[in-house]
Amino acid sequence: MEQIYYTVAAVIYGIFIIRFILSWVGGDFDVDMDVDADLDLSDVVSFKGATHFLMGFFGWLSVKSFTTHNVMWYDYLIAFALGVVFVIILYYVYKFLMKLENKPKVLSGKDLIGSTAKVYLVLSTIDADTLFKYVVTADNGVGTVEIPAKSRESYKTGDSVVIKDYVNAYYII
Repeated sequence: MEQIYYTVAAVIYGIFIIRFILSWVGGDFDVDMDVDADLDLSDVVSFKGATHFLMGFFGWLSVKSFTTHNVMWYDYLIAFALGVVFVIILYYVYKFLMKLENKPKVLSGKDLIGSTAKVYLVLSTIDADTLFKYVVTADNGVGTVEIPAKSRESYKTGDSVVIKDYVNAYYII
């Protein structure tokens, strides 16, 4: 029975080491299961979760078997508890790493008020409201976008302006 503990532990830890090394170069693999129901099993059961559980379970049984050459019934309970602890640790590591994820906020509409923009194109000199129409470029948090703008003042291509308001799908500069 000792050989089974050692073999399973060696295979599981080998898989873990391979996955760990693959994560350095951007490669990763995981197997998730989905069911057409309200319960999503991929949140509970995954290849990574099973690997960590088996690392705790067979890791304990291997150490116990190696040190005492005798595995008692309560050692299986301890091994089960350690497997669960490994999965819980995995959960909290992923939760911590998700906090480090940086998702930029895409600015649009009134969010761009106060931003600096650059006049990219003069569309028309004067319309019915005596407003000049422009296309300006502004940074929206992800990249530079072209947005329609109006102003009572005259600007030429390349001028830097500040967005003052957002009305009826036009930015007021």
